[in-house]
Order: sequence, then structure tokens, then C-alpha cells
Amino acid sequence: MLEFLMNNLSFFLFVVFLSIFLFVKRKKVEIQGSFPFLYMILYKTSFGLDKMKEWSRKHPKIFSFLSGYSIFIGISGIFVSIFMMIWGVFYIVKNNIGSGGGLVLPIQTKSGMNGVIPIFYVPFWYWILALFVLVVVHEFAHGVIAEKHRVKVKSSGFAFGALLLPIMPAAFVEPDEKKLKKAKPITQVAVFGAGSASNFLFGFLFLLVWMFLLVPFVTSTMTTGGIFFSNVMNQSGLNNYNVSSGYLVGINNFTDKNNMLVKIQNFSVNQTINVTIRNLNNVTKTYTIKTFADKRNSSRAMIGISGIHFILKDKKGFERLGNLPLYIEKLFYYLWILNLGIGIMNLLPLWITDGGQITRVLLETKLKKKLAISIYNYISIFSLILIIVTIKPSLITWLMSFF
Repeated sequence: MLEFLMNNLSFFLFVVFLSIFLFVKRKKVEIQGSFPFLYMILYKTSFGLDKMKEWSRKHPKIFSFLSGYSIFIGISGIFVSIFMMIWGVFYIVKNNIGSGGGLVLPIQTKSGMNGVIPIFYVPFWYWILALFVLVVVHEFAHGVIAEKHRVKVKSSGFAFGALLLPIMPAAFVEPDEKKLKKAKPITQVAVFGAGSASNFLFGFLFLLVWMFLLVPFVTSTMTTGGIFFSNVMNQSGLNNYNVSSGYLVGINNFTDKNNMLVKIQNFSVNQTINVTIRNLNNVTKTYTIKTFADKRNSSRAMIGISGIHFILKDKKGFERLGNLPLYIEKLFYYLWILNLGIGIMNLLPLWITDGGQITRVLLETKLKKKLAISIYNYISIFSLILIIVTIKPSLITWLMSFF
């Protein structure tokens, strides 16, 4: 427990700070949802409202183009997101994968939050910076496109997804709902689709910078200094020692970091080996485990670590740069991958997403309202099931046991 707290100290301090701040500013706070479980905390401000209006008036041609782009992304993105989720479920079943995705949080655990809440781990400072950029871009786009179509934005601010305490920062803009509902359906689609459309646009730009500028810069100034892994598979013998993450130091006294992962591939299945690992508290230990077979290739031996990335150090002549190139490169990596991933998830047709709102608007333009809402609810339930079985693939096996 102590190791868990120390590994995630920055995040817990962040949660404490947020809780105190929101309590002090409680007069400006609005709570939505089922308090104290799974609710949203809205801290309303007027941040950026003038700029949204100014930009939409000053550059009408640019935002007319972006409005059309948002409509295309909003509608096509619903079908793409559904297809990707269905494909993901089939891939999980076909390859008998035991763990899926999870909440994007800077929490290091052995298997999510005690195995109950799966987590996609992102180091704290990358998480907070990438999330800040992502949500500001997303919500500012909603606001500008709304103002472009003369739908007044009443407020903006920061939101926090909460489970007892605030844990997931976000942002929001609050258009005039009455005006938005009276607007043409295509206008509503443009406003709802603008957030994910902007995430894809900026994510692509971040990807280009990452691929063509930062990765070459890092490889030219740094060299391999270690191998870090952030997760341990269920089949791994390391689970018996409660090892969840750390630095791979050696295997059977083989310590060449550049070729260690290649060395693993030369082992046979069920071979007993010694694995030396340095944990996050800088304590080095050697563990005796057995390799196991890769489910996708039964002849390939595995030790069961994942989330692997190389720790780099300065090349000779670049010592003054320190780890700065690596920090910048990793930040841009998370900027593009989170913009892309969250942009896609936000277009999934679900009650709480922009994709859900677009689905509702499109259905209501073609069908009677009662029938449209009924179909919308069924689509949202289907999307929710896809999310659940992707996060917890074991549920698929459980469900199939009834047939």
C-alpha cells in the first residue's frame, strides 16, 4: 500500500489540491450526476468567451471551412468509432486477450485500481499537460463554431469527473441551449462535432512534429540507458512477487540493454530464468520465473512484461541538454495519441458524448421524436456494452458460458 501511495504521490496531491480549491470556490461550482459517485463538478468562468466571439467574426471563411469539416468528422466519426470498437472486441476474442483499455489516469497499479477499474497509465506531468491542451482545444472549438453560427456561449470553465473526489480534469463551454435546439440540425451537428474535429486536426499536427522533428532529434542526441516496463501480464511469474512495473536490468546475467529484448526471444517456453529488476524505489532484486507461450505464437517464449519503453541518456557532447529532448518528445507523443484516442471515443454514440448528441439530432430529423429517442437509447446501450467488454474482456468469456 505504501509503495502504491509513493508511486502515485503527485496524483494524490493533485486530487487533494483540487478538492480544497473547489471547496473554497464552492459558490461558483455546480454538481451534475449522482453525488458522491460518478458525478461531474463544473467550475464556471468566462474564460475565452470574448476570443471565441472575436475569432468567429474576424475569420468567417476559415471557420466556415472548419464548420464543414466538423460536420464531416461528426457524422463519419460515429460510424468509424462504432466499427473500431466492434473490431476491437473481435480482436480481443480472437486473440484471447485478458486485459483491454481503461481510464486515462496517472495511476500505477498492478492491474488497474485493485483490478476493478482498468487504467491506461500516463505519467503525471505528461497527463496533466496533455489533458489541459486537449480539453482547451476541444471546448474552444465548440465555442468558436457555436459563435460562428450566432449561438451565444453563456459560460466556459473547467470540469472534473469525480468518484467521491475529483480525479479527471476536463473543460466545458455552455452554449445557449434554447438557441442551439432551435438552430438547423446541420448547425447542431457542426457545433457538436467541432470538439473531436479539432482534436484530430491538432493530433495530426502533433504527430508530424513528433515523427519528423522530435524523434530524429532524440535519436541523434541520446542513447539507450535502460528498459522500463509499466505492466505485468496475468500469466507472468512476476505476479507471484507482486512486481507491477520497473526497470529490466538483466536476464540470466545478460545485461546488454540494446539486445536484452532480443535475448528473451531466444528462450524456450517453460524455461526457468532469472530476471533482475530495479523498482521505482531504486531497489534491485532478482526473481526466478518460468517463461510462457505467446497465445498468438505458441513457439514464442514470453516473460510477461508490457508497456515497454527505452530509458535514454545523453550521447557524448550533448550532456548539457540532459533529458530535455526526451521530455519534449514524450509530451508530444502523448499529445497526439490522447487527442486521437479521446477524439474517437468522444464520437462514440453514447448519451454523454458529442457523438451521442449528433446521433440524437440526426435521428430526430428523420423520425418521430418518440421513436428517435427510443432508437437513440438502444444505440447508446450497445455502445456502452462495447466499452465495458473492451475494458473487461473476461466478461465475454462469462457471457459465452451461458450459450
